[in-house]
Amino acid sequence: MQSMVPHWGPVFDVHLHASRPERFVRVAGASFGAHRKTAGANQTDPQQLLTSTLAAMDQGGVRHGLLSGEQPLVQMWAQAHPDRFLPSFVPGEPADGHPQAAARFEEEVLRGRWQAMGELGLPYVGQPLNTPALFPYYAVCERRGLPVFFHCGLDGPDPQRLLAPKFRVELGDPLLLQDVLVHFPDLRVVIMHLGWPFFDHALYMLYAYPQVYVDTGVVNWVLGRALFERMLRETVETVGSDRVLFGSDQMVWPQMIAPAIEAIVQAPFLSESDRHHILWANAAGLFALGDDASTRDEHSP
Repeated sequence: MQSMVPHWGPVFDVHLHASRPERFVRVAGASFGAHRKTAGANQTDPQQLLTSTLAAMDQGGVRHGLLSGEQPLVQMWAQAHPDRFLPSFVPGEPADGHPQAAARFEEEVLRGRWQAMGELGLPYVGQPLNTPALFPYYAVCERRGLPVFFHCGLDGPDPQRLLAPKFRVELGDPLLLQDVLVHFPDLRVVIMHLGWPFFDHALYMLYAYPQVYVDTGVVNWVLGRALFERMLRETVETVGSDRVLFGSDQMVWPQMIAPAIEAIVQAPFLSESDRHHILWANAAGLFALGDDASTRDEHSP
């Protein structure tokens, strides 16, 4: 199958995961609601997951991906393919954000081991986005210029029974990030999943704070196209496209990278400039990779 986006140039996916497929056995059987889109189609072999993820990246023109998840796997994937993956740090538990752990994290940052922090799934462990437990880490990220990616809003299916008993969706309300930004005014913060179902709150944070970004991960394929396009249109019309990051939220379903890209490419209200910003330039700028405009289609402005 040919790449779906050669016309738009390179793609940067800020929302990839290195995961052990066996963790998702119960979720894989969920076939109700939006999750019918992946029911029974999740990858089950760890090596095949990596192979399939790289193949899906190639198919979609994804040049780079920010990779989070289980730390040994993240480093294994990133070391095996340093030209494709940027490793992102996730603490084992929110309670380990004490100064000593943060100091070790900073040492690893200085050695080039990590290039971002997150996806932080605080609501999964019953912690709100503004918990002070991780503030020592945020101080390091602010000082060293690393963006922090927060899981906001949704989960499922049937999250408490199938995945995370402590998960509460209200703990992922993007408005809680105000406390983080007050304490760390120069910290670059990414609200993942467009904050849905708290989209208006995410849009307000994007409107109010210039160091806030949003990503489109999973909502660009698990929700209906009309709902996703409504949120994306309101974002671009309100604040522009220059802080919207493309993400797929590939965990054990690399086949969904293509539909995630397609949702951006086919959004009828986006200009070519908007698509280029969302699919590549915004993330490339966030990670100081440069805007590789020379790879764009010859018909681009």
